[in-house]
Amino acid sequence: MGNVLKPGFAGSFYPADPLALKVMVNRFLDNSCEPMKDAMGMVVPHAGYVYSGKTAGYGFASAPDSVSTVVIIAPSHRFPFRGETVFDTDFMETPLGMCPLNREVVSGLASGMETVVFNEHSLEVMVPFIQIKWPEAEIVPIVLGIDPDCRKVAGLIQQFAPDAFIVASSDLSHFYPLKVAEQLDRLVINAFLTLDPKRITDSLEACGRAAVRTLLYIAGLRNAERAIELHYSTSADAGAGTDEVVGYFSGMVIK
Repeated sequence: MGNVLKPGFAGSFYPADPLALKVMVNRFLDNSCEPMKDAMGMVVPHAGYVYSGKTAGYGFASAPDSVSTVVIIAPSHRFPFRGETVFDTDFMETPLGMCPLNREVVSGLASGMETVVFNEHSLEVMVPFIQIKWPEAEIVPIVLGIDPDCRKVAGLIQQFAPDAFIVASSDLSHFYPLKVAEQLDRLVINAFLTLDPKRITDSLEACGRAAVRTLLYIAGLRNAERAIELHYSTSADAGAGTDEVVGYFSGMVIK
């Protein structure tokens, strides 16, 4: 079987029961979106499914149907480290089964970054969506720590996975009143829509801003033409109240 990273957040961020998980993800994917065959990457949120799953579903439903390798770029929340790491393992496991890594791409990326492996929810919650949207796909899990070199990471991904679909995992603002959150989140969304990675500054309220910045560097290397907004919501939409909300966004980059 090889090295397997066991799930760390099944039963908290998403259902641990396989049937319940499958039903939930399929419900999120059942929306008005049509697959965009020219899409090369997207931003999607990574909170608990009851909060951000609907918005993430807009992203995955709009992604191309034919994808064989998915590079997931996610921020580290619990494991403090500097730089960037690619997970050097063989599988990531979820209640839906084993999701294989693309070992060729992982080995290539490992020549230019660390290979520390740990449980990270912003990465793990993407995997069930991938397993249902692209059941034959392989993944390449990358986690960004403190002060990552986003341009370098983008160059490595383009070198070793030039045709891979990119998933940048990020929530937006955290724990502001609803109206303030909406204003702060709009700054991030508008910056993303410019396709300019330099507009994704550290002053923006997005925990995965480095992942988004990396996606936009890759977009430049692939001569992407535009970015579009797919869906925006907050935790208030899921009934969590309006005093301290978290923002969620899905957006697509088109070649």
